[in-house]
Amino acid sequence: MMELGTQQPRGTRRLIYVSDPSNTTSRLGDPTTEEDLRNVVRNYARGKIDTAVQEIFAECMTMFWRNDICPYDIRPHHQRMVPMMDAGTMPVEIYIDECHKQGMEFLAGFRMNDRHGHHPEYFKMLCEEKPEWVLREYKPSWRGAPQESHEYGCSLNYAVEGAREFLLSIIEAAVSRFDLDGVELNYTRLVECFPRDEAAGSSPIMTDFIRRVREILDAKDGRKLILGVRVPQQLAGCLAWGLDIPTWMRKGLIDFVAPGDFGFTDFNEKWENFTSIARETDCLVYPQTQPKIGIELNRTTVMSYAQYRAALTNIYAAGADGFSVQNHFFHWGLFNVGTEPDGKAPAYPPNVGGYPEPFDDMAKLTDPSALADAERHYTFLPLWGDRQDGRGMSYIYEKEEIRLNRSEEKPTGSFRFRVYEEMPKRKSEGCRLIIQAIGLNVTDQLVASINGIAADDIVWDCESDPATGTILISDPPFKRGDNELGLGLVACDTKDGEILVEQLDCYVT
Repeated sequence: MMELGTQQPRGTRRLIYVSDPSNTTSRLGDPTTEEDLRNVVRNYARGKIDTAVQEIFAECMTMFWRNDICPYDIRPHHQRMVPMMDAGTMPVEIYIDECHKQGMEFLAGFRMNDRHGHHPEYFKMLCEEKPEWVLREYKPSWRGAPQESHEYGCSLNYAVEGAREFLLSIIEAAVSRFDLDGVELNYTRLVECFPRDEAAGSSPIMTDFIRRVREILDAKDGRKLILGVRVPQQLAGCLAWGLDIPTWMRKGLIDFVAPGDFGFTDFNEKWENFTSIARETDCLVYPQTQPKIGIELNRTTVMSYAQYRAALTNIYAAGADGFSVQNHFFHWGLFNVGTEPDGKAPAYPPNVGGYPEPFDDMAKLTDPSALADAERHYTFLPLWGDRQDGRGMSYIYEKEEIRLNRSEEKPTGSFRFRVYEEMPKRKSEGCRLIIQAIGLNVTDQLVASINGIAADDIVWDCESDPATGTILISDPPFKRGDNELGLGLVACDTKDGEILVEQLDCYVT
Protein backbone atom coordinates (compact mmCIF):
# COMPACT_ATOMS: atom_id res chain seq x y z
CA MET A 1 0.00 0.00 0.00
CA MET A 2 1.33 3.43 -0.93
CA GLU A 3 2.47 5.93 1.67
CA LEU A 4 0.04 8.81 2.08
CA GLY A 5 1.06 12.00 0.33
CA THR A 6 3.71 10.47 -1.92
CA GLN A 7 1.81 10.66 -5.23
CA GLN A 8 1.03 13.65 -7.42
CA PRO A 9 -2.23 13.80 -9.44
CA ARG A 10 -1.94 12.39 -12.94
CA GLY A 11 -3.34 13.94 -16.08
CA THR A 12 -5.04 17.32 -16.38
CA ARG A 13 -8.63 16.44 -15.39
CA ARG A 14 -9.31 17.53 -11.80
CA LEU A 15 -13.10 17.86 -11.53
CA ILE A 16 -15.89 15.65 -12.86
CA TYR A 17 -19.39 17.06 -12.39
CA VAL A 18 -22.30 14.62 -12.40
CA SER A 19 -25.73 15.99 -13.25
CA ASP A 20 -28.41 13.53 -12.26
CA PRO A 21 -31.47 13.11 -14.52
CA SER A 22 -33.41 16.00 -12.98
CA ASN A 23 -31.20 18.46 -11.14
CA THR A 24 -31.07 20.98 -14.00
CA THR A 25 -34.62 20.55 -15.30
CA SER A 26 -35.92 23.21 -12.90
CA ARG A 27 -33.70 25.66 -14.81
CA LEU A 28 -35.39 24.88 -18.12
CA GLY A 29 -38.36 26.70 -19.60
CA ASP A 30 -41.61 25.02 -20.62
CA PRO A 31 -41.24 24.37 -23.45
CA THR A 32 -37.45 24.15 -23.24
CA THR A 33 -35.37 26.26 -25.61
CA GLU A 34 -31.84 25.75 -26.89
CA GLU A 35 -30.73 28.80 -24.91
CA ASP A 36 -32.07 27.22 -21.69
CA LEU A 37 -29.81 24.24 -22.19
CA ARG A 38 -26.78 26.28 -23.20
CA ASN A 39 -27.14 28.45 -20.10
CA VAL A 40 -26.99 25.33 -17.90
CA VAL A 41 -23.64 24.39 -19.45
CA ARG A 42 -22.32 27.95 -19.25
CA ASN A 43 -22.97 27.86 -15.53
CA TYR A 44 -21.01 24.60 -15.33
CA ALA A 45 -18.11 26.46 -16.92
CA ARG A 46 -18.15 28.90 -13.98
CA GLY A 47 -17.13 25.97 -11.78
CA LYS A 48 -13.99 25.15 -13.81
CA ILE A 49 -15.44 21.72 -14.52
CA ASP A 50 -13.25 19.55 -16.73
CA THR A 51 -15.76 16.78 -17.44
CA ALA A 52 -19.55 17.04 -17.35
CA VAL A 53 -21.57 13.86 -16.94
CA GLN A 54 -25.24 14.21 -17.82
CA GLU A 55 -27.11 11.07 -16.83
CA ILE A 56 -29.37 10.17 -19.76
CA PHE A 57 -30.74 6.78 -18.65
CA ALA A 58 -32.29 5.55 -15.40
CA GLU A 59 -35.20 3.34 -14.31
CA CYS A 60 -35.60 1.98 -17.86
CA MET A 61 -36.22 5.50 -19.19
CA THR A 62 -34.12 7.90 -21.26
CA MET A 63 -33.67 11.56 -20.42
CA PHE A 64 -32.65 14.38 -22.81
CA TRP A 65 -33.07 12.04 -25.81
CA ARG A 66 -35.45 9.41 -27.19
CA ASN A 67 -34.98 6.08 -28.88
CA ASP A 68 -37.12 3.13 -29.96
CA ILE A 69 -35.76 0.73 -27.30
CA CYS A 70 -37.24 2.09 -24.08
CA PRO A 71 -39.64 4.88 -23.01
CA TYR A 72 -38.70 8.51 -22.52
CA ASP A 73 -38.99 9.93 -18.97
CA ILE A 74 -42.65 10.22 -18.00
CA ARG A 75 -42.19 12.92 -15.33
CA PRO A 76 -43.61 16.41 -16.02
CA HIS A 77 -40.31 18.29 -15.75
CA HIS A 78 -38.86 16.08 -18.48
CA GLN A 79 -41.91 16.42 -20.68
CA ARG A 80 -41.09 20.11 -21.19
CA MET A 81 -38.34 18.95 -23.60
CA VAL A 82 -40.72 16.93 -25.79
CA PRO A 83 -41.54 19.81 -28.20
CA MET A 84 -37.85 20.23 -28.95
CA MET A 85 -37.50 16.53 -29.69
CA ASP A 86 -40.65 16.57 -31.82
CA ALA A 87 -38.99 19.32 -33.86
CA GLY A 88 -35.98 17.08 -34.51
CA THR A 89 -33.40 18.15 -31.92
CA MET A 90 -32.36 16.01 -28.99
CA PRO A 91 -31.52 18.16 -25.96
CA VAL A 92 -28.38 16.12 -25.31
CA GLU A 93 -27.00 17.32 -28.65
CA ILE A 94 -27.11 20.90 -27.40
CA TYR A 95 -25.49 19.90 -24.12
CA ILE A 96 -22.64 18.23 -25.99
CA ASP A 97 -22.10 21.14 -28.36
CA GLU A 98 -22.00 23.74 -25.59
CA CYS A 99 -19.72 21.59 -23.40
CA HIS A 100 -17.24 21.42 -26.25
CA LYS A 101 -17.49 25.17 -26.82
CA GLN A 102 -16.71 25.68 -23.13
CA GLY A 103 -13.73 23.31 -23.24
CA MET A 104 -15.40 20.52 -21.27
CA GLU A 105 -15.61 16.81 -21.97
CA PHE A 106 -19.12 15.40 -22.16
CA LEU A 107 -19.91 11.91 -20.88
CA ALA A 108 -23.32 10.25 -21.09
CA GLY A 109 -24.25 8.77 -17.72
CA PHE A 110 -26.22 5.54 -17.29
CA ARG A 111 -27.65 4.61 -13.90
CA MET A 112 -27.30 0.87 -13.52
CA ASN A 113 -30.18 0.28 -11.11
CA ASP A 114 -31.80 3.47 -9.89
CA ARG A 115 -34.55 2.44 -7.45
CA HIS A 116 -36.44 5.67 -6.92
CA GLY A 117 -39.48 3.84 -8.28
CA HIS A 118 -40.66 6.51 -10.74
CA HIS A 119 -41.60 4.04 -13.50
CA PRO A 120 -44.04 1.49 -12.03
CA GLU A 121 -46.06 0.85 -15.20
CA TYR A 122 -43.00 -0.29 -17.14
CA PHE A 123 -41.86 -2.63 -14.39
CA LYS A 124 -45.38 -4.00 -14.09
CA MET A 125 -45.18 -4.81 -17.80
CA LEU A 126 -41.77 -6.47 -17.33
CA CYS A 127 -43.12 -8.57 -14.45
CA GLU A 128 -45.88 -9.83 -16.73
CA GLU A 129 -43.83 -10.36 -19.90
CA LYS A 130 -40.24 -10.92 -18.70
CA PRO A 131 -40.44 -11.58 -14.97
CA GLU A 132 -36.89 -12.96 -14.83
CA TRP A 133 -35.59 -9.48 -15.74
CA VAL A 134 -36.81 -7.88 -12.49
CA LEU A 135 -35.10 -8.00 -9.10
CA ARG A 136 -38.20 -7.80 -6.93
CA GLU A 137 -36.31 -8.52 -3.70
CA TYR A 138 -34.93 -4.94 -3.65
CA LYS A 139 -37.52 -2.34 -2.74
CA PRO A 140 -37.60 1.35 -3.77
CA SER A 141 -34.96 3.56 -2.19
CA TRP A 142 -37.25 6.61 -2.24
CA ARG A 143 -39.76 6.73 0.59
CA GLY A 144 -42.25 8.51 -1.67
CA ALA A 145 -42.28 5.74 -4.29
CA PRO A 146 -45.74 4.56 -5.39
CA GLN A 147 -47.03 1.31 -3.95
CA GLU A 148 -46.83 -0.33 -7.39
CA SER A 149 -43.03 0.02 -7.32
CA HIS A 150 -42.96 -1.87 -4.03
CA GLU A 151 -45.17 -4.56 -5.54
CA TYR A 152 -43.51 -5.00 -8.93
CA GLY A 153 -39.94 -3.99 -8.16
CA CYS A 154 -37.90 -1.29 -9.84
CA SER A 155 -34.51 -2.73 -10.78
CA LEU A 156 -33.08 -4.98 -13.48
CA ASN A 157 -31.51 -8.39 -12.93
CA TYR A 158 -28.18 -8.34 -14.75
CA ALA A 159 -27.76 -12.06 -14.18
CA VAL A 160 -30.18 -12.40 -17.11
CA GLU A 161 -28.56 -11.99 -20.52
CA GLY A 162 -31.62 -10.26 -21.99
CA ALA A 163 -31.48 -7.51 -19.37
CA ARG A 164 -27.80 -6.93 -20.08
CA GLU A 165 -28.39 -6.83 -23.83
CA PHE A 166 -31.22 -4.35 -23.26
CA LEU A 167 -28.91 -1.80 -21.63
CA LEU A 168 -26.05 -2.52 -24.03
CA SER A 169 -28.34 -1.72 -26.95
CA ILE A 170 -29.29 1.62 -25.37
CA ILE A 171 -25.64 2.50 -24.73
CA GLU A 172 -24.73 1.55 -28.30
CA ALA A 173 -27.56 3.69 -29.66
CA ALA A 174 -26.31 6.74 -27.75
CA VAL A 175 -22.66 6.19 -28.68
CA SER A 176 -23.41 5.75 -32.38
CA ARG A 177 -25.77 8.70 -32.54
CA PHE A 178 -24.09 11.46 -30.52
CA ASP A 179 -20.66 13.12 -30.42
CA LEU A 180 -19.91 11.83 -26.93
CA ASP A 181 -16.50 11.90 -25.30
CA GLY A 182 -17.42 8.78 -23.42
CA VAL A 183 -19.76 7.00 -21.02
CA GLU A 184 -20.04 6.71 -17.26
CA LEU A 185 -21.82 3.79 -15.58
CA ASN A 186 -23.25 4.75 -12.18
CA TYR A 187 -23.32 1.84 -9.72
CA THR A 188 -24.03 4.10 -6.74
CA ARG A 189 -27.56 4.42 -8.15
CA LEU A 190 -27.59 1.56 -7.13
CA VAL A 191 -25.16 -1.27 -6.57
CA GLU A 192 -27.59 -4.23 -6.37
CA CYS A 193 -27.45 -5.70 -9.88
CA PHE A 194 -27.79 -9.39 -9.00
CA PRO A 195 -29.88 -11.46 -6.59
CA ARG A 196 -28.43 -10.97 -3.12
CA ASP A 197 -27.33 -14.59 -2.69
CA GLU A 198 -25.65 -14.62 -6.12
CA ALA A 199 -23.97 -11.22 -6.11
CA ALA A 200 -20.52 -12.13 -4.80
CA GLY A 201 -20.10 -14.88 -7.40
CA SER A 202 -21.40 -12.80 -10.30
CA SER A 203 -18.34 -10.65 -10.95
CA PRO A 204 -17.42 -12.51 -14.20
CA ILE A 205 -20.84 -11.57 -15.60
CA MET A 206 -20.39 -7.88 -14.82
CA THR A 207 -16.78 -7.89 -16.01
CA ASP A 208 -17.98 -9.25 -19.34
CA PHE A 209 -20.62 -6.51 -19.46
CA ILE A 210 -17.90 -3.89 -18.91
CA ARG A 211 -15.86 -5.51 -21.68
CA ARG A 212 -18.83 -5.25 -24.03
CA VAL A 213 -19.27 -1.54 -23.23
CA ARG A 214 -15.56 -1.05 -23.89
CA GLU A 215 -15.98 -2.72 -27.29
CA ILE A 216 -18.90 -0.43 -28.15
CA LEU A 217 -16.79 2.62 -27.34
CA ASP A 218 -13.76 1.31 -29.22
CA ALA A 219 -15.86 0.66 -32.31
CA LYS A 220 -16.61 4.37 -32.64
CA ASP A 221 -14.53 5.91 -35.43
CA GLY A 222 -12.07 8.64 -34.49
CA ARG A 223 -10.75 9.44 -31.01
CA LYS A 224 -10.71 7.01 -28.10
CA LEU A 225 -13.81 7.32 -25.96
CA ILE A 226 -13.69 7.32 -22.17
CA LEU A 227 -15.31 4.69 -19.96
CA GLY A 228 -15.72 5.61 -16.30
CA VAL A 229 -17.51 3.89 -13.44
CA ARG A 230 -19.04 5.40 -10.31
CA VAL A 231 -18.92 2.79 -7.55
CA PRO A 232 -19.24 2.33 -3.77
CA GLN A 233 -16.24 3.56 -1.83
CA GLN A 234 -15.23 0.28 -0.21
CA LEU A 235 -13.31 -1.97 -2.59
CA ALA A 236 -14.30 -5.08 -0.64
CA GLY A 237 -17.94 -3.99 -0.80
CA CYS A 238 -17.72 -3.64 -4.58
CA LEU A 239 -16.45 -7.21 -4.85
CA ALA A 240 -19.24 -8.43 -2.56
CA TRP A 241 -21.80 -7.02 -5.03
CA GLY A 242 -20.13 -8.42 -8.16
CA LEU A 243 -18.01 -5.41 -9.19
CA ASP A 244 -14.41 -6.59 -9.71
CA ILE A 245 -12.80 -3.16 -9.94
CA PRO A 246 -9.18 -4.41 -9.77
CA THR A 247 -9.75 -6.60 -12.84
CA TRP A 248 -11.44 -3.75 -14.72
CA MET A 249 -8.40 -1.58 -14.01
CA ARG A 250 -5.72 -4.15 -14.76
CA LYS A 251 -7.32 -5.30 -18.02
CA GLY A 252 -7.59 -1.73 -19.26
CA LEU A 253 -11.39 -1.87 -19.47
CA ILE A 254 -12.02 1.43 -17.69
CA ASP A 255 -10.35 4.84 -17.89
CA PHE A 256 -11.42 6.12 -14.49
CA VAL A 257 -13.16 5.04 -11.33
CA ALA A 258 -15.09 7.42 -9.05
CA PRO A 259 -15.57 5.69 -5.68
CA GLY A 260 -17.84 7.27 -3.10
CA ASP A 261 -20.63 6.87 -0.61
CA PHE A 262 -24.23 6.67 -1.82
CA GLY A 263 -25.15 10.07 -0.42
CA PHE A 264 -22.53 11.63 1.84
CA THR A 265 -18.93 12.82 1.94
CA ASP A 266 -16.64 10.54 3.93
CA PHE A 267 -13.56 12.26 5.36
CA ASN A 268 -12.12 9.01 6.69
CA GLU A 269 -12.18 6.64 3.74
CA LYS A 270 -8.94 4.90 2.71
CA TRP A 271 -8.99 5.87 -0.97
CA GLU A 272 -5.55 4.29 -1.40
CA ASN A 273 -7.32 0.94 -1.63
CA PHE A 274 -8.29 2.12 -5.12
CA THR A 275 -5.38 4.36 -6.02
CA SER A 276 -2.65 1.85 -5.16
CA ILE A 277 -4.10 -0.54 -7.76
CA ALA A 278 -4.98 2.16 -10.27
CA ARG A 279 -1.40 3.41 -10.28
CA GLU A 280 -0.26 0.06 -11.62
CA THR A 281 -2.33 0.99 -14.67
CA ASP A 282 -3.49 4.00 -16.69
CA CYS A 283 -6.80 4.11 -14.83
CA LEU A 284 -7.39 7.41 -12.98
CA VAL A 285 -9.24 7.80 -9.67
CA TYR A 286 -11.72 10.58 -8.79
CA PRO A 287 -13.26 10.00 -5.34
CA GLN A 288 -16.68 11.55 -4.83
CA THR A 289 -17.70 14.43 -2.63
CA GLN A 290 -21.34 14.98 -1.78
CA PRO A 291 -23.00 18.09 -0.33
CA LYS A 292 -24.38 16.28 2.72
CA ILE A 293 -22.45 14.83 5.64
CA GLY A 294 -24.74 12.27 7.26
CA ILE A 295 -28.21 10.77 7.27
CA GLU A 296 -29.24 12.24 10.63
CA LEU A 297 -28.34 15.72 9.38
CA ASN A 298 -29.59 15.39 5.84
CA ARG A 299 -32.41 17.93 6.14
CA THR A 300 -30.40 20.64 7.86
CA THR A 301 -26.70 20.45 7.03
CA VAL A 302 -24.70 20.71 3.84
CA MET A 303 -20.95 20.81 3.46
CA SER A 304 -19.14 24.07 4.06
CA TYR A 305 -16.23 24.92 1.81
CA ALA A 306 -13.90 24.50 4.80
CA GLN A 307 -15.18 20.91 4.91
CA TYR A 308 -14.68 20.46 1.17
CA ARG A 309 -11.08 21.67 1.51
CA ALA A 310 -10.50 19.15 4.30
CA ALA A 311 -12.07 16.24 2.43
CA LEU A 312 -10.08 17.05 -0.70
CA THR A 313 -6.85 17.34 1.28
CA ASN A 314 -7.32 13.72 2.36
CA ILE A 315 -8.42 12.66 -1.12
CA TYR A 316 -5.27 13.98 -2.78
CA ALA A 317 -3.06 12.60 0.00
CA ALA A 318 -4.38 9.14 -0.86
CA GLY A 319 -3.10 9.44 -4.43
CA ALA A 320 -6.25 10.57 -6.22
CA ASP A 321 -6.03 12.32 -9.58
CA GLY A 322 -8.89 14.72 -8.86
CA PHE A 323 -12.41 14.49 -7.51
CA SER A 324 -16.00 14.19 -8.66
CA VAL A 325 -19.17 15.77 -7.33
CA GLN A 326 -22.71 14.44 -7.25
CA ASN A 327 -25.96 16.02 -6.01
CA HIS A 328 -24.41 19.50 -6.10
CA PHE A 329 -27.90 20.96 -6.45
CA PHE A 330 -28.33 20.86 -2.67
CA HIS A 331 -26.10 23.95 -2.64
CA TRP A 332 -28.55 25.82 -4.84
CA GLY A 333 -31.35 26.24 -2.30
CA LEU A 334 -34.99 25.46 -3.07
CA PHE A 335 -35.92 24.21 -6.50
CA ASN A 336 -39.21 23.08 -8.00
CA VAL A 337 -38.76 19.48 -9.08
CA GLY A 338 -40.93 17.93 -6.39
CA THR A 339 -41.92 17.79 -2.76
CA GLU A 340 -41.41 15.58 0.22
CA PRO A 341 -44.03 12.81 0.80
CA ASP A 342 -45.76 15.04 3.34
CA GLY A 343 -46.43 17.55 0.55
CA LYS A 344 -43.98 20.12 1.84
CA ALA A 345 -41.10 21.54 -0.16
CA PRO A 346 -37.68 19.99 0.59
CA ALA A 347 -36.17 21.60 3.69
CA TYR A 348 -32.75 23.06 2.89
CA PRO A 349 -30.68 25.33 5.11
CA PRO A 350 -31.47 29.04 4.88
CA ASN A 351 -27.78 29.85 4.29
CA VAL A 352 -27.48 27.83 1.08
CA GLY A 353 -26.54 30.05 -1.87
CA GLY A 354 -28.81 30.50 -4.84
CA TYR A 355 -28.17 29.12 -8.30
CA PRO A 356 -25.74 29.54 -10.03
CA GLU A 357 -23.38 31.20 -7.51
CA PRO A 358 -22.28 27.90 -5.86
CA PHE A 359 -20.44 27.06 -9.09
CA ASP A 360 -18.14 30.00 -8.35
CA ASP A 361 -17.28 28.46 -4.99
CA MET A 362 -16.68 25.11 -6.67
CA ALA A 363 -14.10 26.73 -8.94
CA LYS A 364 -12.03 27.59 -5.85
CA LEU A 365 -11.60 23.88 -5.09
CA THR A 366 -10.08 22.79 -8.39
CA ASP A 367 -6.47 23.69 -7.55
CA PRO A 368 -5.10 21.13 -5.05
CA SER A 369 -2.18 23.43 -4.15
CA ALA A 370 -4.63 26.11 -2.92
CA LEU A 371 -6.56 23.95 -0.44
CA ALA A 372 -4.34 25.04 2.46
CA ASP A 373 -4.99 28.74 1.81
CA ALA A 374 -8.01 28.77 4.14
CA GLU A 375 -9.36 26.83 7.13
CA ARG A 376 -10.00 23.09 6.80
CA HIS A 377 -12.77 21.50 8.84
CA TYR A 378 -12.62 17.69 9.10
CA THR A 379 -15.85 16.02 10.24
CA PHE A 380 -15.95 12.35 11.23
CA LEU A 381 -19.37 10.89 11.98
CA PRO A 382 -21.54 7.87 11.09
CA LEU A 383 -22.80 8.54 7.58
CA TRP A 384 -25.85 6.29 7.79
CA GLY A 385 -27.09 6.50 11.38
CA ASP A 386 -29.00 3.32 12.14
CA ARG A 387 -29.89 2.48 8.53
CA GLN A 388 -29.18 -1.23 8.05
CA ASP A 389 -27.24 -1.41 11.32
CA GLY A 390 -25.38 1.75 10.36
CA ARG A 391 -23.98 0.16 7.20
CA GLY A 392 -25.99 2.15 4.69
CA MET A 393 -28.24 1.33 1.79
CA SER A 394 -26.25 -1.69 0.68
CA TYR A 395 -24.68 -2.88 3.92
CA ILE A 396 -21.18 -1.76 2.86
CA TYR A 397 -20.22 1.23 5.01
CA GLU A 398 -18.27 0.68 8.24
CA LYS A 399 -18.29 3.46 10.85
CA GLU A 400 -15.88 4.50 13.58
CA GLU A 401 -17.18 4.95 17.13
CA ILE A 402 -16.34 4.52 20.80
CA ARG A 403 -18.84 3.01 23.25
CA LEU A 404 -17.98 3.02 26.94
CA ASN A 405 -20.47 0.93 28.88
CA ARG A 406 -20.58 1.93 32.54
CA SER A 407 -21.46 -1.62 33.59
CA GLU A 408 -18.00 -2.76 32.45
CA GLU A 409 -14.81 -2.44 34.46
CA LYS A 410 -12.87 0.57 33.13
CA PRO A 411 -14.04 0.27 29.52
CA THR A 412 -11.86 1.67 26.73
CA GLY A 413 -12.23 2.34 23.02
CA SER A 414 -10.49 3.93 20.06
CA PHE A 415 -11.48 5.98 17.01
CA ARG A 416 -9.33 6.32 13.86
CA PHE A 417 -9.48 9.69 12.11
CA ARG A 418 -7.51 10.84 9.08
CA VAL A 419 -6.10 14.37 8.94
CA TYR A 420 -3.41 14.78 6.33
CA GLU A 421 -1.94 18.04 7.60
CA GLU A 422 1.45 19.30 8.65
CA MET A 423 0.59 19.60 12.33
CA PRO A 424 1.75 22.74 14.17
CA LYS A 425 4.59 22.39 16.67
CA ARG A 426 2.85 24.75 19.07
CA LYS A 427 -0.72 24.65 20.27
CA SER A 428 -3.15 27.39 19.29
CA GLU A 429 -6.91 27.93 19.51
CA GLY A 430 -7.14 27.82 15.71
CA CYS A 431 -6.13 24.14 15.50
CA ARG A 432 -8.29 21.93 17.68
CA LEU A 433 -10.03 18.58 17.93
CA ILE A 434 -13.56 18.58 19.36
CA ILE A 435 -14.99 15.32 20.66
CA GLN A 436 -18.73 14.89 21.08
CA ALA A 437 -19.45 12.56 24.01
CA ILE A 438 -23.12 11.63 24.14
CA GLY A 439 -24.21 10.61 27.63
CA LEU A 440 -21.18 12.02 29.45
CA ASN A 441 -21.99 13.58 32.83
CA VAL A 442 -20.00 15.57 35.37
CA THR A 443 -19.29 12.56 37.60
CA ASP A 444 -17.68 10.50 34.83
CA GLN A 445 -13.89 10.48 34.80
CA LEU A 446 -12.35 9.95 31.38
CA VAL A 447 -8.77 9.64 30.26
CA ALA A 448 -7.88 10.49 26.68
CA SER A 449 -4.91 9.84 24.43
CA ILE A 450 -3.84 10.69 20.90
CA ASN A 451 -1.74 8.04 19.20
CA GLY A 452 -1.02 6.44 22.57
CA ILE A 453 0.19 9.67 24.20
CA ALA A 454 -1.88 10.96 27.11
CA ALA A 455 -3.94 14.08 26.34
CA ASP A 456 -3.89 15.51 29.84
CA ASP A 457 -4.88 18.97 28.66
CA ILE A 458 -8.29 17.96 27.30
CA VAL A 459 -11.04 20.36 28.39
CA TRP A 460 -14.47 18.82 28.95
CA ASP A 461 -17.71 20.79 28.77
CA CYS A 462 -20.58 18.79 30.24
CA GLU A 463 -23.00 21.73 29.95
CA SER A 464 -23.13 21.56 26.15
CA ASP A 465 -25.50 19.18 24.37
CA PRO A 466 -23.92 16.78 23.80
CA ALA A 467 -20.95 17.14 26.11
CA THR A 468 -17.69 17.98 24.34
CA GLY A 469 -14.00 17.61 24.91
CA THR A 470 -11.49 19.91 23.23
CA ILE A 471 -7.83 19.14 22.57
CA LEU A 472 -5.53 21.74 21.02
CA ILE A 473 -3.51 20.23 18.19
CA SER A 474 0.26 19.97 18.03
CA ASP A 475 2.86 17.49 16.78
CA PRO A 476 3.35 15.43 18.90
CA PRO A 477 0.98 13.75 19.74
CA PHE A 478 -0.92 14.44 16.51
CA LYS A 479 0.61 13.41 13.20
CA ARG A 480 -0.02 13.86 9.50
CA GLY A 481 -2.25 11.02 8.30
CA ASP A 482 -4.18 8.49 10.37
CA ASN A 483 -4.51 9.34 14.05
CA GLU A 484 -6.11 7.41 16.88
CA LEU A 485 -8.19 8.85 19.68
CA GLY A 486 -8.24 6.64 22.74
CA LEU A 487 -10.77 7.05 25.55
CA GLY A 488 -11.17 5.20 28.82
CA LEU A 489 -13.73 5.50 31.61
CA VAL A 490 -11.82 5.19 34.90
CA ALA A 491 -14.57 6.15 37.37
CA CYS A 492 -18.31 6.82 37.48
CA ASP A 493 -21.08 6.95 40.08
CA THR A 494 -23.51 4.66 38.26
CA LYS A 495 -23.43 1.41 36.36
CA ASP A 496 -26.24 2.46 34.03
CA GLY A 497 -25.96 3.60 30.45
CA GLU A 498 -23.03 4.31 28.21
CA ILE A 499 -20.93 7.12 26.77
CA LEU A 500 -21.00 7.23 22.98
CA VAL A 501 -18.46 9.04 20.82
CA GLU A 502 -19.44 8.95 17.16
CA GLN A 503 -18.46 12.42 15.96
CA LEU A 504 -15.17 14.29 15.91
CA ASP A 505 -14.51 17.70 14.37
CA CYS A 506 -10.99 18.81 13.60
CA TYR A 507 -10.25 22.42 12.66
CA VAL A 508 -6.93 23.32 11.06
CA THR A 509 -5.81 26.77 9.93
